[in-house]
Amino acid sequence: MDKMHRFYCIVLFVLLIAGMVFITGCTTSQAPAEKPNLNLYVAAGMKKPMDVIVDKYKAGSTGNVTPNYGPSGGLYTQITLGQPCDLYYSADWMYIEKLQNEGRTSEVHKFLKDYIVMVVSKTGKSKGISSPSDLTSKDVVVSVADPAAPVGAYAENALKSLGLWDQLTAMGNIKTRPSTVNQLALMVQNDEVDAGFVYSSTANLYGLDVVDKFSHDQTGEIVFGAAVIKGGNEAAAKDFLAFSLQNAGEFTAYGWEPYA
Repeated sequence: MDKMHRFYCIVLFVLLIAGMVFITGCTTSQAPAEKPNLNLYVAAGMKKPMDVIVDKYKAGSTGNVTPNYGPSGGLYTQITLGQPCDLYYSADWMYIEKLQNEGRTSEVHKFLKDYIVMVVSKTGKSKGISSPSDLTSKDVVVSVADPAAPVGAYAENALKSLGLWDQLTAMGNIKTRPSTVNQLALMVQNDEVDAGFVYSSTANLYGLDVVDKFSHDQTGEIVFGAAVIKGGNEAAAKDFLAFSLQNAGEFTAYGWEPYA
């Protein structure tokens, strides 16, 4: 009787294990495959049109796309520190060249052109600010982005070309150095400063009042570029890059110009 009891116990145990294996196998086979993830690093000023492109791309793709927006210099630093990035859009071609020289890219493209403009707030208009020379008046509050953001470096170049940079810094009229062009645009829009310097495309995005526009001779050539980063999801990155180039109209609608 004991032998028979042990026999049945063994048979029951074997059947139980077999059933568990079968169920596990079915569960595994029925589970959907994990969607590949594409990590984008994108200059903050490109956010609005890039969000549209990301949504368009995701509508026709099975993969996940995760955009991370920030100042181009800060994003470049994150890439060099090994943070996960598959495709990088920079507001300064210099950062693309640096990554290329460091052997971190498998493909690069000059994408768009832009210009620096001077914008004024409602208070700035009421103070009669209509040109860069008006910024040297007493009690004028000026915002120039941090030079880690390309827009800040370009704006400094423009003011230096006019011989105004040293005077403005000595007077203390440059009160804020925000880290992104979007932050600066919001400060002008919300009447927190009298005047500031942003991209022409950003002024269009935020509906800001433009009083002056600077040539590339004054600012340096402003080229927005893109780079596929080695070692990441390169196939998906190249596919998305091609898609964004095909949909460049989302950018030109806001004042960017295609890079010819």
